[in-house]
Amino acid sequence: MTQPTNQCTIGIIGGHGQMGRLFADFFRNRGLTVFISDLHTGLSNRQLVQKSDIVIVSVPILKTVKVIEDILPYMSQKSALMDFTSIKEKPVNAMLKGNCEVLGMHPMFGSTNPIPGQTVIFTPTKKSGKWTKWLQEFFKKNKVKIVTMTPKDHDKMMSVAQVLIHSAEIGFVDALRRTKIPPEKLLQYTGKASELKVLLAARLLAQNADLYGNIQLQNQYAKTALLHLQKAVNKLVSILQKNDLRRFKEYFEENKRYLGKYARRAYDESSYMIDQFIGLRSSQKKYVLPRKPSQDDLAVLGPENTFSDLAAQKHDSHAKKYYAHDIDEVFELVANGKVKEGIVPIENKLHGTVRETLDNLFLKNIHIVKEINLPIHHALIAHHSAKKSDIKTIISHSQALHQCKKFLRKNFAKINLENAPSTVHALEKLTDKSIAVIAPAIAAQKNHLKILAENIEDNKDNSTTFILIRRGNAPGKKSAQKTSIAFHFDQDAPGSLFTVFKEFAAAKINLTKIESRPTGHRFGDYIFFLDFNGSLTAPNVEKVLKSIIKIVARLKILGSY
Repeated sequence: MTQPTNQCTIGIIGGHGQMGRLFADFFRNRGLTVFISDLHTGLSNRQLVQKSDIVIVSVPILKTVKVIEDILPYMSQKSALMDFTSIKEKPVNAMLKGNCEVLGMHPMFGSTNPIPGQTVIFTPTKKSGKWTKWLQEFFKKNKVKIVTMTPKDHDKMMSVAQVLIHSAEIGFVDALRRTKIPPEKLLQYTGKASELKVLLAARLLAQNADLYGNIQLQNQYAKTALLHLQKAVNKLVSILQKNDLRRFKEYFEENKRYLGKYARRAYDESSYMIDQFIGLRSSQKKYVLPRKPSQDDLAVLGPENTFSDLAAQKHDSHAKKYYAHDIDEVFELVANGKVKEGIVPIENKLHGTVRETLDNLFLKNIHIVKEINLPIHHALIAHHSAKKSDIKTIISHSQALHQCKKFLRKNFAKINLENAPSTVHALEKLTDKSIAVIAPAIAAQKNHLKILAENIEDNKDNSTTFILIRRGNAPGKKSAQKTSIAFHFDQDAPGSLFTVFKEFAAAKINLTKIESRPTGHRFGDYIFFLDFNGSLTAPNVEKVLKSIIKIVARLKILGSY
């Protein structure tokens, strides 16, 4: 019998890394107790092991076996040891030397993807038991797809699914480099399909060399996969050197037969995708380099037509916008003076506070200038020739799907739902008329797509609050109606927070919001965020803040606006 959810404790070694943090939030948001050990945490790996039912190792590939060997002596027979590594035989064999339950795992997605709707590979062992079964049921309950295979089969498959495909793209770019033609110039002469090929290869090389290098070097079956690639290229070179059209056609058709029906399907689906997301993106213009941010820009969470973009338009429809990749980049650009100001989401009426925004407000030399409230309305968008009866799959961000669940249940009860990183990114999967996406209506209008239904959200009053941020300390403004502050204590002690509240109560200042965020053991246990009515220049506010600064370890004025 599996343990109830609220009795399971999970420890993640490397929990401050991108993948570790993603899963830590996923587990915590579903009621689990999660411990984290990492560089600069107060909790050691050994202490984490002793506190946890399930221990997950989420560290770089080269460090995984060493970490496993270090913690094995402290693992209880009643606990389970698991890992997130992209190879499975080496870490699983290392884990099997202990006396605990063992399961290898491989999340088949990046740290920017929401976990529900994604796939995790399980490589169970002779020592997999109740915690493996429990975790499998937990994942399935939360819409995570599980694929089961042996560690050996996993590594053989990854030698093709990862090593071979990655190597082909890296080698492709290396071949381009040897031509000495700059990519900007090359792309002036490529068709859209070829541009997409370059785009995907460049996307891989924009990422971490250590990660991709170790995926290649640590998989013992990688050489076999690469020999296939070498033989394929050598054969093609031989055909071209001999100018042999007959052999080329045989080579071409042989590989076409291998693809079977998938070749035609891939052609049809990619044709529409290429037209929509390369042709329309550039408005039939040739490739130009993305511009750098300038000091008069407004930094906004991209891409274009997201709700953040709509909030920026509401703030200033004539603003010159720079589309950032994530919230952290918006803050970095503003804090470093590379843009004039930025807009970021801080709270959704249904889903609560955006944690990345709170963390950056406290850590960066930034202040809030104003709030922008944006009503959230969703539209169902499809291929221009699609009808409601054609739709078999609906794709969007998990929050958008959740916000439209009554509409979906009533109108599309039997169709498949898929998650995407954002509502606008969902449009990238709109490849045929059987697919629809949930996104802002403006995304359909600008991409010449069809709106099947508008305002499909269940809660018509849903809204997101965005904030306009600028560099430097918050100025005092007599006209300000609201002030936001953040603070932390040297140590967690009974009554500390109550002492702060007493100061506000005595000054008859109304607190409108109270929030806390864990510090990660750098300052104290928690950072507290307070909003209250009043301006920094009000005498009673000045008096309270002077009193509070004597109580707390650090006080930051986030803004008075």
